[in-house]
This record gives sequence, C-alpha cells and structure tokens, in this order.
Amino acid sequence: MVIAERRDLIPVKVLISNSLIHLELFKNRKGNFFLSSCAGKPEGTVYYATTRPLFSAFLEDSITLQGLFYESPSLFVEINGKEKTALYSRTDIEIKLVGGDKTITQLTNNCPIEVW
Repeated sequence: MVIAERRDLIPVKVLISNSLIHLELFKNRKGNFFLSSCAGKPEGTVYYATTRPLFSAFLEDSITLQGLFYESPSLFVEINGKEKTALYSRTDIEIKLVGGDKTITQLTNNCPIEVW
C-alpha cells in the first residue's frame, strides 16, 4: 500500500505554478513518485502517488490531471487544508482537483515544461 504523507516526501520539481494550479513532483526514500496539486473539493493541497507510466501518459497529454489522480496507486491521500490536515481513503470521499479536467498542455497554456 502506498500512502502519500507529505512529511515523508522529498521535493523534486515544481512542474506548474500559475494562477490556476500548483503541481509539484516529490519522491520518497524508496524512490516512489508522488504529486501534490490543488484540490477544489475538499479544498486544500492533496498529495498522492503516481507511477512512471501514469506520469508519462500525463506528460504526453494522454490523460487529464483528474485521470492521473483517479489511477493513482494511493489508497489513502493527505489533504492539507487551511484548517486541518488529514488522511482520506480515496474510496470514502470524492476529490475534485482544480484544473482536473485539463491535460498538461491545457494547464500550461501550450508552453512546454522541462521535467528533468
């Protein structure tokens, strides 16, 4: 089971930071990749796991940000909100990401990003 708890994550790179969204890539000590992005419901920053194939599909515009989140191997995600930080089971709550209906090209306004 892969749990995204931000205290265990090492920042790798800010992928997108604009008025709509802040998307950041992390890894843990075992080398697993995680993302943080803005959640609109519930409001806050959500931390969730990803895999290389899923992340590549997102970078290639094959899936939306919400699709990437839905395919996450994380059973539990951490949401850091204004008033509290909590772990949520993805099966017990519907989480909607800000800009989740967009691909990476749409989120960056057709400006390519350099990942590495």
